[in-house]
Amino acid sequence: MVKHRNLHTKEIFEQAYGNRDWNWYRSLVAESIKYGMPGKWLDLGAGLGFFVECSQRFGIDCTGLEGSAYAVNEAKKRYTGIDIKQHFLEDGLPFENNSISTIVCHQTIEHISPEAARIMLKESYRVLKKDGVILIYSPCIYNRKQRTEETHINLYKPKQLAAELNRTGFVNIRRMDNPRMFLGNYRIAKFIMSGIFKIFPFDFLSASANCIAVKHV
Repeated sequence: MVKHRNLHTKEIFEQAYGNRDWNWYRSLVAESIKYGMPGKWLDLGAGLGFFVECSQRFGIDCTGLEGSAYAVNEAKKRYTGIDIKQHFLEDGLPFENNSISTIVCHQTIEHISPEAARIMLKESYRVLKKDGVILIYSPCIYNRKQRTEETHINLYKPKQLAAELNRTGFVNIRRMDNPRMFLGNYRIAKFIMSGIFKIFPFDFLSASANCIAVKHV
């Protein structure tokens, strides 16, 4: 049994989401519109379904897959008509070839085993249409705080995640990482670190492992 199947508890979701609601995901939906493709969207590891809800509220056809029965039930109780299904990602994706335009994997890949992640990426490539887009957001393995989180069982270096996408067949891989704030969270410190990271985008300076990639064929 894959380890992450044992981690979907009410307590973990309450800790992870806090007071978030669908409004928190507006910026992520906007970024997905900017870089993704119109059509059918898929949210992998949908959690409590806030991204799916936000997408649907803006008229986007979006389905969420989530392994936790608790999370799926909570999403359905909260928002009538939400398209979210209980499904484990290592079991493949229940969609036809070339049927999805945009896939979002937000803070999910770090919670599943490396084997499950490879299956998820391979299946994502299969179900995406030509020129379909996958957006992956994850903490970087060099992010000390995120590395201590017990549910983070599969952290990547940014170049490592990009290489995994490339091996799967994805092209036009674009890193969308944020710098680690070595100098503190003051505005000037953030400005300095952002400038350094822009010039020297080394993996060990990154707080995240975020990628956008395209299925070209």
